[in-house]
Amino acid sequence: MRWALFAGGTLLLAALVTAFLVIPSSEPLSGVTRIYALSVFYGTFIGFPSMLVMPAVGRHAMHGPPVAALLRCMAACAAITAVMMTLATVTLTGLGAFPASALKRHLVIDGGIGLALSLPAGLCAFAYSRMAGRIRKRDARLREAEALRERAELLEAEARFDALSARLQPHFLFNTLNSIATLVREDPRAAEAMVERLASVLRSSLDAGAGRQVPLQRELDLVSDYLELERVRLGARLRCALDVQPGLERIAVPPFSVQTLVENAVKYAVAQRREGGEVQVTVFADAHHLRIEVRDDGPGISGAPPPGHGLDMLTRRLASSFGPDEAGLSISSGEGGAGACVRVWLPRTDAT
Repeated sequence: MRWALFAGGTLLLAALVTAFLVIPSSEPLSGVTRIYALSVFYGTFIGFPSMLVMPAVGRHAMHGPPVAALLRCMAACAAITAVMMTLATVTLTGLGAFPASALKRHLVIDGGIGLALSLPAGLCAFAYSRMAGRIRKRDARLREAEALRERAELLEAEARFDALSARLQPHFLFNTLNSIATLVREDPRAAEAMVERLASVLRSSLDAGAGRQVPLQRELDLVSDYLELERVRLGARLRCALDVQPGLERIAVPPFSVQTLVENAVKYAVAQRREGGEVQVTVFADAHHLRIEVRDDGPGISGAPPPGHGLDMLTRRLASSFGPDEAGLSISSGEGGAGACVRVWLPRTDAT
């Protein structure tokens, strides 16, 4: 907007100077003064309409193929130049700058020069419009990426506090510490190992915000610690198996992504059933995506998880971190509604 006001003010000042040179004179202009005055006069007549029309033409041209856009810009410049050159020449003739007998010759000569100059002007307008369009698109992408990043950080913070709250729930600590107290008398070494695992789980909850993503191996270590703690409480009722494709240890995953899936399966498919249940974790990758599957033999899942549920939070975190087309979560039940399988896919990138 500032450059447009500056350009408009400059052209207006030039037009006033030209008027003082042309209108009071009863004789044809000559020499440098004539050339300057006529150039500014023609420039004013052509510049103002171009300044008003060409931005809209350029924005419209951005929506078409490059060749068609170039032709539109050049045609618009040629049309504006032809019309305004004719109007300027007629005006100058009426002011006495040109003899009436030379009007036709000036229209042909000046019109030809103006049209010739309009072609590179149209090319410049096309180039400027394309550049401005790319800048606008880049800015839009940056704003979108920034919004996604802020949303991902917010969801990550929510997940971190939810995870910490879950780890610090009184019944969880009571059951775990009670099991450790029993082990202290029966197997001090095992009790010491359980204390270390509990500390590791709590530390992971506190450190989840240190980075937006963590290596898969760190997430699997957290899952192992969590399962060992639950195994102390649930005993033989908890049966689990991990199958991880080799070579994926450095793949980046959101913190608590795998652990959330496993915790959900343990809570609903194992802990609530007298006979317990089995949880199977499978991690593999194709050329572009890491895929995580957690299956259980519990009662199954009916419908989508409610808002605020761990799986719902994970779905939102994946969409915010990677985009809804690059990552996601799906839930399915087995035959007859028994058992559940939660699948997660996300881009295959190494953690930094």
